[in-house]
Amino acid sequence: MAIKLIKNVDDIKINFEKFPNECNMLLVTGLSGSGKSWLSKQLAAQYDAKIFQPEWLINSKHTSPEFKHLLDDFLKTHFEIIPYVENKWNDVKCEDKHEVLKKYINLFFEYFLKNCDKQQIYIIEGLQIFTLIDFDTIKDFPMIIKGTSSFNSLKNRLKRDLPKHTNKMQYFFKIIKQSKLYQFKHRKKLNMFLAKLQSQ
Repeated sequence: MAIKLIKNVDDIKINFEKFPNECNMLLVTGLSGSGKSWLSKQLAAQYDAKIFQPEWLINSKHTSPEFKHLLDDFLKTHFEIIPYVENKWNDVKCEDKHEVLKKYINLFFEYFLKNCDKQQIYIIEGLQIFTLIDFDTIKDFPMIIKGTSSFNSLKNRLKRDLPKHTNKMQYFFKIIKQSKLYQFKHRKKLNMFLAKLQSQ
């Protein structure tokens, strides 16, 4: 099974039988615009779970209030990245950005795993699961990978985000430009991630 360019496939479940009895965390990932957030909210309601997003280290203004203390405490420990977080990592040199971001996203995720409530059920959602977090850290977790295709994920992004912007034409071309990374390069990376999971 692989994520397609045009046609959706069914959502792919990995180790799902472990959730929530053997493992209190479920990872939800997929392409940008694939419906990760919508599914995570549905699952959170079904299992009385809390949603955690590694992306909060990138875009801190979206941090859930109940996790703000966790992010603040993490940044006290790693105060050297506070300027990056405040400016959405735009100050990092381009050649260094991926590796620096990867390092700290992994540290943030490990910090969450260490300090979270072990009795609470969590939905962990984000594309960072397949783009930045170390594979060996998460390979045995219960997981759902959204089966939304590149084309339909792009359509969903436009439908979701375009109405929020006044200069719709400018934003439309921005999304189209970003689709090279978010819908096409990430599709290749997601399928490589999926192949590694399925080969275990």
